[in-house]
Amino acid sequence: MQFDFEVGLLERHRVSYAYDRNRRNLEIKVDGVAVRNGLRIMSLNLIRRYHFVVGERERHRVVIEKDRDLPLLSFRPRTY
Repeated sequence: MQFDFEVGLLERHRVSYAYDRNRRNLEIKVDGVAVRNGLRIMSLNLIRRYHFVVGERERHRVVIEKDRDLPLLSFRPRTY
């Protein structure tokens, strides 16, 4: 799963989210700089939230939330 979005009005920033299901590797970047990364081996949580702040003068609190269903967790699509 991979997606990008922009944050800010006067001070624009690009947030990129990338998760490789096969390698279980997560990477969240702001303007090309990693703010979260690492391996996600196993989680019993149905909702996973990633919080971080974007911007210097125009600050925004960003939350990326990953939601999933219980049965056959590995094979079901996720909602972001």
